[in-house]
Amino acid sequence: MYNRSNQSKKAFTVLELLVAVSVTALLAGMLLNITSQVVQTQTQASGNLETNQVAQFVLDRIQEDLQCAVFKNDGNVWMAANILDSADELDNWVEATVSKPENISLRIKIEDWEENEINPTFEANQQGPLSESRFGVGGVWLRFFTEAPELDPDAENSGGARAISYQIIRYGLTSSETSSPKYQLFRSDISDINTLKAGYNLENDSYLGASNNGPRESGNIVNPLFTRGDGYESTDFSLAANIVDFGLRAYILRNRSQGTSYLEQIFPDVNSTGEILPFKASSHPKYHENQSQRYHSFPDVIDVMVRVMTTEGAAALSTLEDGLIKAPEDMTDEEFWWDFVEKNSEVYVRRIKIFSSGI
Repeated sequence: MYNRSNQSKKAFTVLELLVAVSVTALLAGMLLNITSQVVQTQTQASGNLETNQVAQFVLDRIQEDLQCAVFKNDGNVWMAANILDSADELDNWVEATVSKPENISLRIKIEDWEENEINPTFEANQQGPLSESRFGVGGVWLRFFTEAPELDPDAENSGGARAISYQIIRYGLTSSETSSPKYQLFRSDISDINTLKAGYNLENDSYLGASNNGPRESGNIVNPLFTRGDGYESTDFSLAANIVDFGLRAYILRNRSQGTSYLEQIFPDVNSTGEILPFKASSHPKYHENQSQRYHSFPDVIDVMVRVMTTEGAAALSTLEDGLIKAPEDMTDEEFWWDFVEKNSEVYVRRIKIFSSGI
């Protein structure tokens, strides 16, 4: 008879268990690494798609406005652009605990780059590439007149010129005090009637803060198709959120004797010896005191740049600006702010030909 007690008892040895655990841990580590890379790739692709959609929408809107821009050589200012590098220049700008730095947010001229970043192309153009430039705390404040169609399809369009304005603002998406401040690109669209009343001159006080005809009222962020509480139609709205930089380069077309042509940059004036002056397209000689007349010509071509944060990056930036994320020891708060932004944003550039017409 077979005796079960004589059967040898089999079990895993300690060595076999160690080998099995090691193999399992190795496979789990490889699987975790692959999963992490897949998630990272998916997040990056999703972020790129998101920022691309926002940028295309913004650039399409700016392009339509600029291609329908109008001007007249009557001594008035028909297009203006300022680089806003101080929060003091910005109305209703909500400051953060760790603010967007003023001292390194302006990178226009060749001397604004580190010496080890400069190459022969920089030296030839006296500036770095537009995609690496920075246009101050509030970016460029761009104003001009256009005959582009109204955004509201039901609006009566007389075909008259309207004043348009673009500017970055850090404010909540609503006027509520509890609304978390975000970087937004504002577009102001003043009606043709109010533009006519204010006059076709961007130097008029009516375009520099008057309640009815001003560029925008940041505390009253509402859809432009609705009516404001005071009975007036709103002229301002947020075109897109998470826009942390907005800049441009303006050019005039120059003809060569050989029959070819080239673009001469008129804004920003990188050849000026002092600070970069505001741009005012006007034939009036008073604007030519510190620059030659060509720097106040109405541009033929404009390059527009927008830097768009991803939604996740913008949420993390808000945490950083609340002081909850600290800069590493080898970085200042200013350096860390821009390093963080550049890692969580994309830059988009578009060249726009202006088909301007006089009125």
